[in-house]
Amino acid sequence: MRLLTTIVASLALAGLVARGSAQDQSFREEPDSVAVRQGETVTLTCAIDNVAGIVQWTKDNFALGSDRELPGYPRFTITGDVNRGEYNLVVQDTLLEDDGTYQCQASPTENQQGIRSQNAQLTIYLPPDDPVIEEGSSVSVIAGQPKNVTCRADNGKPAATLTWWKDGQEITEGITYITEDAGEKRQNGVSILTLNPSVDDHGKVLTCRSSNPAMDGNKETTTQLNVEHTPVVVVQSNPPLVEEGSSVSLSCESRANPGEVNYQWKKDGVVLAGENGQVLRLNNVRREDNLQVFTCDATNAVGTNSANITLSVQYGPEPLKTTEQVIVDRGTSATLVCQWSGNPSPTIMWAKKGSSSVLGTGDTLTFPIVDQSHSGAYECTAVVPGSGEDSREVVLVVNGPPIISSFEVQYASSGAEGQIECLSSNSPPPSRMAWTWNGIMLDTGTEGRFTAEQRDVHGGRLSVLTVSKVQAADFADYNCTVWNRLGLTSKIITLRQKEPLPLAAIVGGAVAGLVLILVIVLLVFVFCHRRRKKQGASNESITRLEVRADGQETPPKEKVEIIHRDHEAAKDKVPPPPPQRKYYITADYDDRDYSSKTSLGAPPPWTPPGGTYQDYKNGNLYSNPYNNYSSYPAVSEHSYERASIASRASRASEAQKKPRMMTHV
Repeated sequence: MRLLTTIVASLALAGLVARGSAQDQSFREEPDSVAVRQGETVTLTCAIDNVAGIVQWTKDNFALGSDRELPGYPRFTITGDVNRGEYNLVVQDTLLEDDGTYQCQASPTENQQGIRSQNAQLTIYLPPDDPVIEEGSSVSVIAGQPKNVTCRADNGKPAATLTWWKDGQEITEGITYITEDAGEKRQNGVSILTLNPSVDDHGKVLTCRSSNPAMDGNKETTTQLNVEHTPVVVVQSNPPLVEEGSSVSLSCESRANPGEVNYQWKKDGVVLAGENGQVLRLNNVRREDNLQVFTCDATNAVGTNSANITLSVQYGPEPLKTTEQVIVDRGTSATLVCQWSGNPSPTIMWAKKGSSSVLGTGDTLTFPIVDQSHSGAYECTAVVPGSGEDSREVVLVVNGPPIISSFEVQYASSGAEGQIECLSSNSPPPSRMAWTWNGIMLDTGTEGRFTAEQRDVHGGRLSVLTVSKVQAADFADYNCTVWNRLGLTSKIITLRQKEPLPLAAIVGGAVAGLVLILVIVLLVFVFCHRRRKKQGASNESITRLEVRADGQETPPKEKVEIIHRDHEAAKDKVPPPPPQRKYYITADYDDRDYSSKTSLGAPPPWTPPGGTYQDYKNGNLYSNPYNNYSSYPAVSEHSYERASIASRASRASEAQKKPRMMTHV
């Protein structure tokens, strides 16, 4: 019945609107669309001027009635001042079923047409269910492989808005959002995140946040990323720079998930059998190992990853390429090459041999234009800090016209054979060498008393002009001319007579030599004398020899007396003093004055038999160096007497097998 009434009223109102006039009853205020959360109260406003017909509200084109209490709708009320044409619809404790399109209408009369307000949409918001990540609290992914992660919040009105966050940073890419109809005007919100995980994402937290107008804040849920990946490998050298001949350890550090890792080492791509630990030990590293590539393969359940390291071996300079000799023509450029290896790379310096001035650095030394002054040996020195230095020699030969380096004045003796030398010492070698003098030209061969010869020598080519039986006219000027492919050079060489050595110089030289010989002999004698004296003082045994005043010696005693070092303890063993006319001779043969202890008088003159003389100390015979003199040198009585005594003492010493004698007075 209520439905029929509503339909009839609507049709009548529609007919009146068609017939009525715009100046009849009209809306002063029409309702607006509004959205509220479920359970809130909402008011839809409606004010009409010149109200003539019946005013009612419709919902979704269904009449709610004209009674202000709206029977059948206990939460719906029409409020406002009727006299002012106010017909506001109040909905209390809104429910989802209140959601719809509302309209305020005034029915037509006989004189006025019916009117309708604009549609007002009443939207009721409902909060969604809590968000859920379908994969659970932990998501396992593989690094580098895309993975979809889904978050949903169901039964919201409107559908929940979902956002993704990773460790507090919002993700804005790789997201797909869809809604699903949940019935009764509810919707499910679904967000799909496409991850492209990296190794660094392992352990990070993904957060899904949901929101909609019915919620005061956000709700969220989380999941932790478990990123499985092949090992992340780093190879290190300890020490980083290896000295040649030392040892080095290569370590393979890996970070992997799962963490169980197997290792394998390779050298220049070749598997090293048995080397499957994290550390590879290399002993006695050589320079040949420098720049070799060592690879560590690390494998886990996900796969294999590798890392390389290039071995750096520190070693001193080693020559690679050197141009030992460079030959160029004068006026052209010259480049000397000297290449070295070393680690660190060597510093190469160039200098001319014998000079400390550095001419350049690097593998090459270039002269834009050379002349013959550039000829010579150059040294390239390579220095590796901490590993030493080395050098190589490069010879630069600059071709030019011949250079004659002989003396301008040369000498010969009259009547003897004389030679004049002409040396050509540059490059290229001479094609011809010739002598000219007195209208004569001679390359090689003989011309009278003159003979020309040529031969290669160190430093060039030598032409020698030999003059047999030099005559006075031969002391003259000789022209030496040398040709090569770049020109010719001549030099005048003067032959002069060699002056004889002055007699005074000869005599002086002979005397100086004789004096030098005598000094050497004297030094040898003094050295031997001091040495014997030192040796005699160290012996503890003595042989005592008595000599009578008439020069006859007593037979040696069989007993050898030992002088005790403790002189106090040996006082009783000391023999009584010898007679005044007896002598005790020692092995050190000092220069005592024996003339005051003898009355024998001077001995007869000593004549060495057979041109020999006797050593005063040891009795040895020596040749007489003065045989060319008319008389022998005089021998003092002390020398004669001491020589005789020394000879006898030597024989006594041999009998006792004690070569030394000491004096005890």
